[in-house]
Amino acid sequence: MKIHILTMFPDSFSSYFKTSILRIAQEKWIFEPIIYNLCDFSVKNTRRVDSRPYWWFPGTIISAEPLYDAINSIEEKHWKLEKIYLSPRWEMLKQQTFEKLAKNEKDLILICGHYEWIDQRIIEIFGIKEISIWNYVLSGWELASMVLIDWIVRLLPQVISEKSLEEESFSKKLKRKKEYPQYSRPEDFLWIKVPKELLSWDPKEIEKWKKKFIS
Repeated sequence: MKIHILTMFPDSFSSYFKTSILRIAQEKWIFEPIIYNLCDFSVKNTRRVDSRPYWWFPGTIISAEPLYDAINSIEEKHWKLEKIYLSPRWEMLKQQTFEKLAKNEKDLILICGHYEWIDQRIIEIFGIKEISIWNYVLSGWELASMVLIDWIVRLLPQVISEKSLEEESFSKKLKRKKEYPQYSRPEDFLWIKVPKELLSWDPKEIEKWKKKFIS
């Protein structure tokens, strides 16, 4: 999967993409991030991509022209692209959303907003889907896009074993409930002992114990 990222701050992603699961997915050629500096598409090479909104609402928004040129530039070289704007006001992300995106044959364009908003006409022209990671506002949506990318990439085939994904929080097998707690060696740590059900090695007892947390 190719994920095209439109941002004013491309350096934000550098260290994140070099670590852990995302690094492994790139080494296996399962995931490829392509980062574009939105300022490269500024009008008349001013490096500025924002302007004041009409009616003098406070702050500034990302203008229509640089965004339009940037998306067009990507679409000229790539096809089957789903466009997503990380926004605090629309559809809240759920595990099912990521599962669909991970199985999607389309590559993605992620628009990382900044300032107050982006010009609404860009959303309408390109049929951009707005997605929110939660009910709060960030100064820039690079962090939100990293959350989305991490969640999608870890669900791509061959990135993480299917067995590991099968029983985790909000998975289909756990009926979208939270995962049960887990324990490692030693059996006794300070005053806390590993639950007796886990020490029994009895599959039926362990299943009963798990259901106490996921019901």
